[in-house]
Amino acid sequence: MTDHDRGAPHVVVFGDVIDDVIVTPSGDIRPDTDTSARIERHAGGSAANAAAWFGHLGGRVDFTGHVNATDVGRHELLLQQHGVTPHLTGVELPTGAIVVILQSDRTRTMLTERGANALTSPADVDRALFRPGGHLHFTGYSVFSDGTPDAVTTFAALVQEARAAGLSVSVNPGSAGFIAEHGAEGLLAATAGATVVLPNLDEGRALTGADDPDEVVTALLERHEILALTLGRAGALVASRGSDSSVRVRVAAVPVTPVDTTGAGDAFGAGFVHSLLRSGPVTADAMDAARLEAAAQAGVACAAVAVTQLGARPPLSERIP
Repeated sequence: MTDHDRGAPHVVVFGDVIDDVIVTPSGDIRPDTDTSARIERHAGGSAANAAAWFGHLGGRVDFTGHVNATDVGRHELLLQQHGVTPHLTGVELPTGAIVVILQSDRTRTMLTERGANALTSPADVDRALFRPGGHLHFTGYSVFSDGTPDAVTTFAALVQEARAAGLSVSVNPGSAGFIAEHGAEGLLAATAGATVVLPNLDEGRALTGADDPDEVVTALLERHEILALTLGRAGALVASRGSDSSVRVRVAAVPVTPVDTTGAGDAFGAGFVHSLLRSGPVTADAMDAARLEAAAQAGVACAAVAVTQLGARPPLSERIP
C-alpha cells in the first residue's frame, strides 16, 4: 500500500494561504535606524500548513483557498510538493502575508494581512469531495475573516452537511487574539457539531473563560466529542466524551530545542487527526485511552519536527512514519 493510495484517509481542507516573511534580528531592534537580520520567505497559512502536513503523513488531501492571480501557479506547486491537490482561485486582492519577528527570548511578533483569504468561505468547498469516511478541516481564521452577516450560519451549515455526508470534522480555533477581538460565542456557534477541536491553551481559555487546562477540557467537551489541548513544552491534554464514558490522557512534548514555533499547532493537529483517521471511526464512542494516546503522540512528534526548522510546512527531505 503506497502513501497516497485509495486506502489512505481523504481530508478536505479549506482556508488561508499565506506568504510568511520570517525575520530574526541579530540583536535588539533599534528604532529609526537599521538592524541587521536574517530574513526568509516561506509558504504558510494555518489551513494550508495543515493540508501540507496531512499530505506529508500520507493522506489524500484536497485544499481550497484564494491567492492573488499571479501567485496561483507558485502556491499550487508548493502544495503539490507535499502531495496535496490544490483548488486555488486567483483574485485581484494580494496573497495573504505575515511578517513573523522572532525575538531572542523565543517569543514571536506577527503582523498579518489577510488579503485574498478574506474571500474564502464555505461556498468554495466542493461538496462532491464529501464521501463517507472522509474528513473536513478548517480554522477559526476563516470564520473571523468572513465579513458576511450570516457567516456563523454558513459555517455551522457546512459542518452539518459534512457530518450528514459521513465525514468527521476538525477545527483549529486559530488565534486567541482574534477570539478576544471577535468573541468566543460566534466561533463556538460556527463550529457547533465539529467532531474534533484543536486549541492551544490560550485559545482554550479564550473560548471557555476557564484557566486550568482540565477545566478548559471539561468545558469544551460539552460542545465537542474529541478535544486535543496543546500545552507547548508541557505536551498535550487529549480527551473524548462518549455516550457511556469519557477518556482523558496527557502526553509529554518531545524534548527539542525550538527554532521557530510557527505552525506547531497545525502540525500537531494534522498528526493527531491523521492518526485517528487511520485507526478507526473518528467518534467519541469509538475512542479509548490507547487510541487517544497514540494520536497525541503522533501530534507531538509532528510538532517537534515543525519547531526545529524555519517555516511551518513539513520538510521535503523526509517523511514521518
